[in-house]
Amino acid sequence: MTDRRIEAISRVAVIAYHSSPLAEPGAGDSGGMSVYVRELASALAARGVETDIFTRAHDVTDAPVAIGPGVRVVPIAAGPLDAVKDALPSFVDEFARGVVSFASSERRTYDVVHSHYWQSGIVGRRLSVRWRVPLVHSSHTLGKVKNRYLAPGDTPEPLHRLVGESEVISAADVMVASTEEERDELIGLYGTPIQRIKTIYPGVDHDLFGPEGPSARAELGVGDAAVLLYVGRIQPLKGIELAIRATSLIGSESGREAHLVVVGGASGARGEAEVARLQALTSELGLDRRVTFLGPRRRTELPQLYRAADAVVVCSHSESFGFAALEAHACGVPVVGTAVGGLSHVVRDGASGFLVDTRDPIEFAARLNTLLGDDDLQKSFAVQAKASAARFDWGHTADAVLDLYECLARVDEPEACTC
Repeated sequence: MTDRRIEAISRVAVIAYHSSPLAEPGAGDSGGMSVYVRELASALAARGVETDIFTRAHDVTDAPVAIGPGVRVVPIAAGPLDAVKDALPSFVDEFARGVVSFASSERRTYDVVHSHYWQSGIVGRRLSVRWRVPLVHSSHTLGKVKNRYLAPGDTPEPLHRLVGESEVISAADVMVASTEEERDELIGLYGTPIQRIKTIYPGVDHDLFGPEGPSARAELGVGDAAVLLYVGRIQPLKGIELAIRATSLIGSESGREAHLVVVGGASGARGEAEVARLQALTSELGLDRRVTFLGPRRRTELPQLYRAADAVVVCSHSESFGFAALEAHACGVPVVGTAVGGLSHVVRDGASGFLVDTRDPIEFAARLNTLLGDDDLQKSFAVQAKASAARFDWGHTADAVLDLYECLARVDEPEACTC
């Protein structure tokens, strides 16, 4: 804990070791965490707080980049430039030294360290001790949760992650959980005292994601078919097979043929194999003309794709929050998803979409048929979707996070900041 008292937070060191917020979400290691880091930093900047986001360099020419007033992405060389995610824990010490060296070279000090994901937490722990400032940590995903809900044939999270994750959680002054479910997982699986957990919901960019604006429906070339949309990385955890199998069962009850559009690219060690497996399954089911793999798309293109959809599908085996569901709802699009993780905070089951508590494609398709076959229900769900998304805003998130930072800088006991 810090022994340096300040009146207000002026500068934050954010650690996003394995995934740069400059990368477009939806492929590789870039996903919801990258959105969270970038959007929160921008919202804090609007409140007068500067943020340096430290991430691992991927090119020898990488240099600090200003992504907005008061927000910089600072690449730090650590390990081989082409090192894969599983090898990155070996270079955290080198990365931490690089962050210290950069800060010293610019004579910059920070009032708090906020780390994202367990590898970043290891770095954050070292920096907070060296700089004598508080450490706030956001896990985004938890290894023990992923192993509990492992997709068939997927590789369990390794022991070194579970050990490192536990050490980070124990060392952090405060853990930020995105939902009550994540809070309970931290308590039940990691033994984290509830007094050291602060639940703060993420937000959504309502200026980018909204129901008004152009749609990509004509560009998709789907005719009169109902469009089902998946947005996210492609890996076994995301359970996209369920959406493909459900697509093959849609039509007879709703009276509309369905076309599934998959937006995203391979992610993780099994990502490429998963893409190939899903494409093979598509052919095996005779769905080559009803399933389109679009690959990753720029974030600015996503609103048009959401608006083209009759429903967004989220089929994950586990989901810490569900940014795609929230973005879809902000665009007025219903969601049909698996009843996992934080999705229930976004999707109002039976009001703005359906949450299915089984991975049976017949049951999943039945919910989609119910939605697609009833125009009045779809309109009602669209209204409720927008209302649900309106509760989430990055400004509200930033206010809560800044309150937490400022409290930690004032008091000796972190527990006083989580009430």
